[in-house]
Amino acid sequence: MAAHGAPVLFEPEDFHVGDRARPIRYRDITHLGVSRRGLAIGTVDDLILIRRAKFATEESMESLGRALMDRVARAPGGDLQLARMAEIDAMMRVRPPRRATTAFVLACLAVLLLQLKDPFLQRAGSFVPELVAAGEIWRIVTANFLHEMLLFPFHIGINLVCVVAFGRMVERILGSGRTIALMGASALGCMLGCTVAGYPEVVGASGVVAGLAGALLAIELRGGRRLPVWWRLPRRLFIAALLLQVAIDITVPYIAAAAHVGGFLAGHLAAWIMLDGAQLGRPLGRVRRGLAVAVAAAAALSFISLTPLAGRSPEALERHAIRLLHTRTLTAERDNEVAWLIATETAASEHGLRAAAALAERAVARSQRADPDILDTLAEVRFAMGDPVGALDAIDEAIAMARDDPYFREQRRRFTGERAAADRPDAPNLPWILRAPEAPFSPDDPRGDEDGIWI
Repeated sequence: MAAHGAPVLFEPEDFHVGDRARPIRYRDITHLGVSRRGLAIGTVDDLILIRRAKFATEESMESLGRALMDRVARAPGGDLQLARMAEIDAMMRVRPPRRATTAFVLACLAVLLLQLKDPFLQRAGSFVPELVAAGEIWRIVTANFLHEMLLFPFHIGINLVCVVAFGRMVERILGSGRTIALMGASALGCMLGCTVAGYPEVVGASGVVAGLAGALLAIELRGGRRLPVWWRLPRRLFIAALLLQVAIDITVPYIAAAAHVGGFLAGHLAAWIMLDGAQLGRPLGRVRRGLAVAVAAAAALSFISLTPLAGRSPEALERHAIRLLHTRTLTAERDNEVAWLIATETAASEHGLRAAAALAERAVARSQRADPDILDTLAEVRFAMGDPVGALDAIDEAIAMARDDPYFREQRRRFTGERAAADRPDAPNLPWILRAPEAPFSPDDPRGDEDGIWI
């Protein structure tokens, strides 16, 4: 019997498919599936797909499937083998759970809407190892739900597409509870990898995506023989795709390769540990149920902990500013942003204003006094502290660089009393680095974000 372009040659104990060098024993067949896509043959260590286009007619495809089943039945132990296939068939008739995958995707989309409304949320929730060590523990979790808005919609789009594709495949095998625990392990592994690699700031769900991919590999290697063919992935193709991703991680700047490695290894190990109980249909034990509940609770508590800082609480901003002053790897942009928020969006205490002034001074130094926007922040902080002379010194320096920008002149009128102190002019929509006519953006510009946000 032959499929057009892919001959199948039957021998007494095995058969050959197309140009595959190694024969397949009938006793190694674990499951067969026929659909519009073609004929899929599952074995103990691989998945073979003969596409529909290889067959002259649909009847010839179905005939080949029946012939293989007949030979399995006649092989030693064939009755037991067919019974196992019937159990695998029954797995496909059960409606697969999707709660874990759906909840993660909806959470990312909800966070995206909040990011569109308030860009500071990304800074408040991104993973920054130095700030985590200083007490902002929530960042370990919240960074997995945040995405880089400069790459919108590519960054979040590709991550969520992969979460849906991989997550549903994992969840229908492991169940929702185990998948939640696996996602939590992947997130932790991701952030551990980022810390070891020394990335200054990271956002994105790609560590969880990598963990789900690692789980799929564990499922195929350890339990593929007990799965329906349409739930499996061809090993060589899947491993080739993983190697391609590694090549992309290595060559594309600002892709957090260590995050992917950490997430992948954690997800792979978690799936390997949990697989037997899931495939035997066992309910979640107390430990795994507790892990799933702990992961969900940690996510909720992390966002609750983030809320005061994201909501511009004066006390939270002051604590954050002090922690920020003890970091060394972050940028003038971040220092400037927090100093501005303290001076303009809160009823800051004297202690908070002193912290803001220290941040603004450091931002000016880091930018080599080349950014009038940062000098404007220093002027604003000094004015809020009751130092109009110091505010005028800083704003005059900004005006000297941006002579044609009316914003800085209107700021000066506030500081001199010609304009009401509360009547702050509308700030420019673009940062100075993008609107300066004589200084187009360059990655080497001292005013830029030299460390970058890794994704």
